[in-house]
Amino acid sequence: MRLPQPNTKVRRVLNHFMEGFSSNRFEAERRLHDHCLHSTVSTLQNEYGIEISRQFETVPGFEGNPTQCCRYWIDPEERERIKKEALTTSYQTKGKGFSHNTMNNNSAGGIRQPSPDI
Repeated sequence: MRLPQPNTKVRRVLNHFMEGFSSNRFEAERRLHDHCLHSTVSTLQNEYGIEISRQFETVPGFEGNPTQCCRYWIDPEERERIKKEALTTSYQTKGKGFSHNTMNNNSAGGIRQPSPDI
């Protein structure tokens, strides 16, 4: 499996999702410095074959008015598939794949949301 190059926005977002976190566009801008999360998600799906789950949610917007946005994450089964496929490629053997030491398995299968104070 081909993975995004290290030290890129696409890889930073993938790593975030691979750790079991989810994000909407507003959180991604603050935490990941991604100003167009929907485009990054599209790149992960179309160029790298990674299945990204999503669900619409309502969040406080300008002056507290509700606004709709999409929350994105990678399901636990997909995270496992990515890890297994990344290990079987030469990309991993060159030290550019995912490290199991830094990957949180999140075996309970829930979606982790970053704490608000990050």
